[in-house]
Amino acid sequence: MTLYQILKLQSVIDKRAIRSDTLEFLNEQRFSESKKCMIRYGDMHIDHFLKVCASGKLISVFKLDDNSMVDVKTKMTEEKMFESIKKKILQEFGNGNH
Repeated sequence: MTLYQILKLQSVIDKRAIRSDTLEFLNEQRFSESKKCMIRYGDMHIDHFLKVCASGKLISVFKLDDNSMVDVKTKMTEEKMFESIKKKILQEFGNGNH
């Protein structure tokens, strides 16, 4: 299952549209070492995407918070990615009262 398919399912379950910045990210591309070509993040299977994230090879524009973004040519470290995801989860769910 690709990232795009997962987000489409989520949008149906949540009865909410996919955010425009999320769609922009899904259209970002990276070079696939195995396929030797560019591939959209949205076309990546979730397990491959997670492997890329874990390896620290996620190279794209990725919004860290409201004021900063990782540059297209900058590798996002695991720590930065973890902190970004943690912050987004806390913003969305707060203290678990959501």
